[in-house]
Amino acid sequence: MAVEIDVYGSCVCRDIFRYAQHGKYKVRKSVGYIPITSLYDAPFNVDVKEALEHSRMSSYEKLMLKVQTKRNLPRMLLKNRANILVLDLADEFMERWEIENCPSAPLAVIEGKEEEYEKVLEAASCSVKRKYSPLEMDMQEVEEKIQKFAKDILYSEENPEGYQEKNVIVIEALYTPDIMGNDGNLHKHDGKYRLHEYNEWLRKVYLIFYKYFQNCKVIKMPEFTHSSQNHIRGTHPLNYMQDTYLYFERALDVLCGYSHVNTVENLYKEQSLKNRLETRVVNSNAIYEIPTLKNKIEKSYDPLKVDVDELKKHIKSLQEKMQQILNDYSK
Repeated sequence: MAVEIDVYGSCVCRDIFRYAQHGKYKVRKSVGYIPITSLYDAPFNVDVKEALEHSRMSSYEKLMLKVQTKRNLPRMLLKNRANILVLDLADEFMERWEIENCPSAPLAVIEGKEEEYEKVLEAASCSVKRKYSPLEMDMQEVEEKIQKFAKDILYSEENPEGYQEKNVIVIEALYTPDIMGNDGNLHKHDGKYRLHEYNEWLRKVYLIFYKYFQNCKVIKMPEFTHSSQNHIRGTHPLNYMQDTYLYFERALDVLCGYSHVNTVENLYKEQSLKNRLETRVVNSNAIYEIPTLKNKIEKSYDPLKVDVDELKKHIKSLQEKMQQILNDYSK
């Protein structure tokens, strides 16, 4: 019999169930693009229903925007809830827009859909006053909202319909530092992502969450996790290699009683080791590229016709590969 679950969070925890064996899990509710830190802002007092009809957003994205503006998600989660709630907190890093007409009701905006959001707001006679990153949010306010969320969805005498704390499973999703390319090399993400700052902020939010969900279960993201160049959603710091989702599924199987062959902690260590070895193999390829790169530079060097920019590019590439190798082997 399938284990019934509710899913709340980013594409990371939702994508796990693309890999799950058919019939193993039954997803009753799948909610995304609505950060916990957006749940307790004032309701959006502008009707966006008509404006959304002509939007090119997906049906799921439209529905999630409508739910976000009503600020009624905790009640929706508990209505006909499943026994288990699987969630992650990566959506907490969605950009926020302060709306001129509704300054106390900021919107969390899906990355890549900014133009569609602007069209919807324009059709609803709204304008954006300010756009800001969660890095600008007050951490005390973040904690107060997570505390409120815990009170609203966890079982207690006052909330008998809530989830049992032991049945909340957290996928500790974070941003990856790089992309595993089809050429067998690691590549940097777009420079617009401040990956170290993003992850430091997210780690703080996870720690706050665990303060109020002390008996929840946690599936950690393995070390040396990379993004995939071939992910169905495209290349992004939250779109991982296939092995990562299979690891999440195996860990979920253990926590849901499907598997007794290992522990979640051992699965984490095993996947981290596998990732480390794979990363070393990829970085070792750079050693063999260095002589070829050196010869290329020497052959292309002509004191009268040297391309200074091209030469700098080769030197920088060489330095980055060497530093990457040193960083890996120092860990």
